Amino acid sequence: MKKILAIGAHPDDIEFGCGGTLLKLSDSGAKIFMYVLTKGDFGGNPEIREKEQIKSASIIGANLIWGGFKDTEVFLNRELIENVEKVIKKVSPDLIFVNYYKDTHQDHIAVSNAVVTAARYINNFLFYETPTSIDFSPTIFNDIGDVFKNKISLLKAHFSQINKTRVKNLSIIESAQSTAIFRGYQGRMKYCESFMAQRIMFDILCSKK
Repeated sequence: MKKILAIGAHPDDIEFGCGGTLLKLSDSGAKIFMYVLTKGDFGGNPEIREKEQIKSASIIGANLIWGGFKDTEVFLNRELIENVEKVIKKVSPDLIFVNYYKDTHQDHIAVSNAVVTAARYINNFLFYETPTSIDFSPTIFNDIGDVFKNKISLLKAHFSQINKTRVKNLSIIESAQSTAIFRGYQGRMKYCESFMAQRIMFDILCSKK
């Protein structure tokens, strides 16, 4: 996996869903691209959120691409699909991550479904979960125990959003830790990120001579 494209509707979506995995892939030498479609202006100050996303991407060592869409106004249409297609063509990724399409946030639903169409010829394509995912039943687990503290650093970079979970006395840090432990238990490890596959090429055992 030489080039990885992680896609999210808002700043911090990617970090919550697959930040630990991106850190591990970056450490292994993969080139990481983060495609964030909005600057999250409905949920905060867009200038602040832009700076937070830039800081987080720098921790991962990722190339950051902005989509230029308006928060809460991302619609599944030709414009969105073509925008995603252009980024996929530019990056030519070996693996794509995007949030799962069953969700309570309209932007998440639109982005995920657009990627399903735009990435129809990509061999490796995984869905990650967000705090608003519905019926997420993962079958792929990645141990992030060795980078979990760094994953938390990614989320702390989005300082303005830490306490905006809309759940009383619950921070996004606590939510991420609880999710990692729960998925870790399912994966028989302490901390995991988990995924559902749209497509994955199982060639691990097929060596080329």
